[in-house]
Amino acid sequence: MRNLKLSALQHDARNKLRRMLWPVVITGFVGLAHGLTQAKETLQTTRVAPGVYVILGERGEATPQNLGRVVNTGFIVGTDGVVVIDSGANKRHGEAILSTIHATTDKPVKLLIDTHPNPNYVLGNAAFGERGIPILSTAATAAAMLERCTRCIENLTSSIGKEAMEGTRITQPVEHIQSSHTIKIGGRNIALLHFGHARTEGDLAVLDEDSGVLFAGDLVYHEQIQHFAEARFSGWISTLDQLEKYPIKIIVPGRGAVGAMGDLSMLIRMRAYLQQLYTVVGDAYRDGLSPDETLSTAELPEFAHLPGYSKNHPLNVQRAYFEHEADELARTVGRN
Repeated sequence: MRNLKLSALQHDARNKLRRMLWPVVITGFVGLAHGLTQAKETLQTTRVAPGVYVILGERGEATPQNLGRVVNTGFIVGTDGVVVIDSGANKRHGEAILSTIHATTDKPVKLLIDTHPNPNYVLGNAAFGERGIPILSTAATAAAMLERCTRCIENLTSSIGKEAMEGTRITQPVEHIQSSHTIKIGGRNIALLHFGHARTEGDLAVLDEDSGVLFAGDLVYHEQIQHFAEARFSGWISTLDQLEKYPIKIIVPGRGAVGAMGDLSMLIRMRAYLQQLYTVVGDAYRDGLSPDETLSTAELPEFAHLPGYSKNHPLNVQRAYFEHEADELARTVGRN
């Protein structure tokens, strides 16, 4: 009888222990599954040429809903490796880009190229740096990241939330270039095109010479007007003039849809906006108008219907005005 009672007590104890542990086990499995899901997150790609893939960003500004993934990134698969163009808005974005590459090819990632220091393009660098993947940019982009990216992380965190930015930190490019040249990597010939201060101080366009696909970064947008806070418009116009001389077949803009084969119209239209803006503001400045007075004379009806125009065009007018002002000051100092 004593043994039967002991056995019943042991049975009850085991049942109680199972009931206590079962939620823990379930939670553990759910957590594991969630972790695996995050690790394997992949993004939709568009194959624009043999071996060349684009990951399109969502149209609009960075929000908690889009996780800051509002710019275009991409990768080029060669015979023995992969070159990645821009890493995204945060570490989680960079991880998703890498997972997407691994789902597309078993070739190793040989290089990440940062086209310019805009935070939406470079704050995914940490995912690449942790894996020992070399990161390349212009020297000016690396310097700008060091100067601005701490503030950029704070601003982006306020826009999309702490969870999306978890683990994100500044990861500097380790390879710097000063001027345009071509490299052979991963079995592809990649032209790195830098013509000085344009949209930012460190713009780098990436041309896959084998396919003619140009990753333009923020040098070209498709049918939208952004705030060009760091721009030097005269340099930007000159840069687009230089790019048009190259054998480009397809343009991948920093934001918006990829161009059709042989269609350079988005580059031409981008330059038209910049040229008209720079010219009309320069005329107003030389006529002695103030920045506020210039705003009322610098409307560009041809572009007024584009997303972002009403918000960002006045800011771009101010930026162009101050460029003309600074240039006149430099000329005056140079004469004295």
